[in-house]
Amino acid sequence: MSNLHKILVLCCCIFALVSCSSNDEDTTAEYYNWRARNDVYFEEIYQKATEEIDNGSEEWYKIMSYQKNDVSNHSNYIIVHVLEQDESIDGHKEVIDDNKNTNDGLACPLSVDSCLITYRGNMMPSSKHTTIAKPDNIEVGYMFDTKWYGEELNKEEAVFTNLTPVGSVEGFETVLLYMHPGDRWRVYIPYRLGYKASSSGSIQPYSTLIFDIYLKSFKTKQK
Repeated sequence: MSNLHKILVLCCCIFALVSCSSNDEDTTAEYYNWRARNDVYFEEIYQKATEEIDNGSEEWYKIMSYQKNDVSNHSNYIIVHVLEQDESIDGHKEVIDDNKNTNDGLACPLSVDSCLITYRGNMMPSSKHTTIAKPDNIEVGYMFDTKWYGEELNKEEAVFTNLTPVGSVEGFETVLLYMHPGDRWRVYIPYRLGYKASSSGSIQPYSTLIFDIYLKSFKTKQK
């Protein structure tokens, strides 16, 4: 066997060994197959919300993105679980005929309004990051942003920020347009309405965004 042949064989063996090692590492990595796992995760949340709504629950909503109109694509929807709401407000929003949203005509922000909110953001549970979020006791993953300390929201101590919906990702903007002052929602935003294939800080590409949002108040652009 020539020296060149031996070198080629050795290179092939090294390449195969590295490839096998990489594959082994990938399959056990925290974000292995992250896109597919997020697709499955969001579909499970979508189906849970659908069942709750079909059973008459008024604590779950499916809100279609204001930029979309394809009802057959579940990833066009943001899923909402109501944690708190102002009891003086009679009714909120719904999906009519499963193809469009309605706004009940009460005070909701417009896209250019200034919303005073506090929030916490997580990705879906993963092998290294899984905690129980209060008050609905659900499993969430890595916390990429928070405006309060501790497990539960303390409205007296939380940091509130003024945010204009139009400057947010598509799913977050859509959610704010349907909230009333006093609403606290757990929202599930599919990655197609979030950062899609891009990362943002510590947020991985193809991540479902799970937010706990409390809207304290908002000011219209005119005011």
